[in-house]
Amino acid sequence: MNNHILVPLIDLNAIKFPQEYYDWLSNWLSKNDSALEDGNASSSLCLQSCLAEIILYGKPKRDWDGVWSLYLTDDDGNPLAYSEKYGQRLYKFGNQWKQTPVHAIYTKYWFDMLQGITSKNLKRYSDLIINFIQPNGWIYNPKVSETSIRTRMKSEYLMSLAMGLEIIEKSGQLDTYVSTFVSTLSEFPLTGYISAEYFRLRSLEILKRINLLPAGLVTVLQDCQVGQGYCDFALKNKVDEYMGTAKRTSRDIALHSPLATLQAYYISRYFQDTDKEVVSSQALKHGKYLEKDPMGIPAFKIRDLLIPFGTDISPIEIISATWLRALI
Repeated sequence: MNNHILVPLIDLNAIKFPQEYYDWLSNWLSKNDSALEDGNASSSLCLQSCLAEIILYGKPKRDWDGVWSLYLTDDDGNPLAYSEKYGQRLYKFGNQWKQTPVHAIYTKYWFDMLQGITSKNLKRYSDLIINFIQPNGWIYNPKVSETSIRTRMKSEYLMSLAMGLEIIEKSGQLDTYVSTFVSTLSEFPLTGYISAEYFRLRSLEILKRINLLPAGLVTVLQDCQVGQGYCDFALKNKVDEYMGTAKRTSRDIALHSPLATLQAYYISRYFQDTDKEVVSSQALKHGKYLEKDPMGIPAFKIRDLLIPFGTDISPIEIISATWLRALI
């Protein structure tokens, strides 16, 4: 198993990467090697570094068990999102670095799946996830953040749900909780975010309840079509949910993202043929654009500031871009 839930449809050992992406991944991996050697690690950095290794060498190269054991495991043996040294880099983070969110558990589960997960470890991860099931049916660790569900990012808790469901299903413990999760998703309205709807879809696939896909997904993708592909959200629908106003987001700039386009394509597989063809055509357009401009992967910008919000190019985006180029 090397297909991660973030990047669907892709077998890293089967897809051919363009030379410029091999070069970029090689440089990216070299730049991050020293951080990992120094214990300056996060579960996300480990994931993307391992993905780069699989692409470059056909298999993981680093002693990832050693990295997790030394830096990303707490005293009780639970996976951590950050190493202590990495946590010290985060502004006023204090001892909060010692946290076990769902995505950290899923990442360690993914690493174990690469080498053949043991039934003992699988049950351990599943038990952790089951312990995080909240009365409202969502899956998250409340100790990581006391933020109420109303003000949590939709993509975050739908991603956690999909990741948690995959682990519970893999362990054979899902049947007990199906009605709980079905009830939660049945009552959850359309979000307007491609990533959130993608993770909803992955959850419904695991639950075998695709019939519960909400009406209006076609419109969501239409609204999110921008530039050469798709943006995760439509600016006209993006509001500050806590304040209930678009005031803080009115100057944001929506830009196409290879990952958003890939997830849109995955969602569209459940559309009628005509609507499916629209998304396929846009994905092909994005692939042709990346063929001409391989590094044309812009960073999302908040308002009209020149400073990008987060990194523009990451291994996840490179993988998505490669898949789009393979459509040509």
